[in-house]
Amino acid sequence: MSIEQPTTSASGRRWLTRTLVASAAVVCLVGPGIASARSEAGTAASDRVQATYSDDVNLQKDWVEFFNGRKWDELGGIYEEDAIAIPPNHEPIKGRAAILEYWRGVRDGLDAVKCGEPARITVSGNLVSLAGDNCSAYGGRMGFTYSELYERQADGSLRYRVDMFGLR
Repeated sequence: MSIEQPTTSASGRRWLTRTLVASAAVVCLVGPGIASARSEAGTAASDRVQATYSDDVNLQKDWVEFFNGRKWDELGGIYEEDAIAIPPNHEPIKGRAAILEYWRGVRDGLDAVKCGEPARITVSGNLVSLAGDNCSAYGGRMGFTYSELYERQADGSLRYRVDMFGLR
């Protein structure tokens, strides 16, 4: 399975439409949590973000390490059983097993992925949202953005609820 950017204007419009629809879905899922976090006292919200920042960044780094190393059991362990992945030019993928099957196919045709630190982390209750635009593959020739929604588990760990990304 390969990932290709649209080359025609019609496919470009389809790609843009799907990306915008997927983005709207994430805003609907994450938006209420963001509004709630902003309404809390500034210091308390800032403290919570700082307290979880290293865990959240480490989870993203773990994802990259597991994907690049083809460590599928470990990668599957950071997704909820009913997680959803929303890749570009693809229908949403529902469930841990289906997401892992998708990533296996993508990894076979892709070299190592590299990501910098997230551009934004938002915390609201048990939900953590990460967003960034600094990932690349194929030696930097293909870039992509991401927006991820995690849920903090009873043991304090985080697991993906929604994993969305787009080509840039």
